[in-house]
Amino acid sequence: MRRFDLVILDLDGTIINAYQRLPISQAVHDTIAAVQATGVIVTIGTGRTLDYIRHSLHGNLALTHPVLTTQGAVIGDPVSGHVLAEVTLPLDKARDIAAFVDAHRYPTAFYFNDADGHTQVFRNSLGATPSEETLLQHLLGIPGVQVEAFSPLLTAPNAHPPVKVIAFNHGIPGDIDLLPEYQQRFPTLSITRTHEWLVETTAAGVDKGSGLRRLCDLLGIDIRRVMAIGDSDNDIPMLEAAGLGVAMGNAGDHVKAVADWIAPTIDEEGAAVAMQRWILGA
Repeated sequence: MRRFDLVILDLDGTIINAYQRLPISQAVHDTIAAVQATGVIVTIGTGRTLDYIRHSLHGNLALTHPVLTTQGAVIGDPVSGHVLAEVTLPLDKARDIAAFVDAHRYPTAFYFNDADGHTQVFRNSLGATPSEETLLQHLLGIPGVQVEAFSPLLTAPNAHPPVKVIAFNHGIPGDIDLLPEYQQRFPTLSITRTHEWLVETTAAGVDKGSGLRRLCDLLGIDIRRVMAIGDSDNDIPMLEAAGLGVAMGNAGDHVKAVADWIAPTIDEEGAAVAMQRWILGA
């Protein structure tokens, strides 16, 4: 009898490069296909959007089951784009963040989903160098619409709340770290570092762990029969919730501390090694 019914994989730093747009390695691609062939579901748990999964990843991995996106705020069908579950930021809290950002001109992006699951990103002027802009485009997933201020987006009569907010935590005068800044100002929200340059905010209680529990409920899977693989702070709730939490070798020590097993690094095909070890018995 197999031990796991579901494998959930983080993207950046786990199966895709966190700093440049590169294809998923052949070893990881082939291992995912082999795991799927055994009847074990393979899905994604990422801070990236459902749109990104559909248009940049789905065809490469042949994903057919719901994916966990936007830090756990959105669960959707990677084929149709249909949103199965969504938790937005409370509109009043989103307005508070917008006012704070507009006042301080901190580089930021707000993410909004429409009824069909399409994501639109609004961002202010980030003052990035050309090389930083290239990385930023990779991290944000789509270019985004530049705006002078965010507050007008959220004060219109038909304003729709965002699913998440990203703070670009790099090159800020005074070397201010926006993670503790956001945590102090918005203590009721879920705020985490997802990349050394990014701090992301979602609604209270929304993270990859809560998202994984909702996903398991949708699929009728016992969460104890889930293997989760990740590398960053935002993966910690997912690794703790799963039956087997695997940290990548390139993860920080605090991520490894919550893991049940440590895989090799992404450069050493760590996700493939983990799936071969725990699913395929290789």
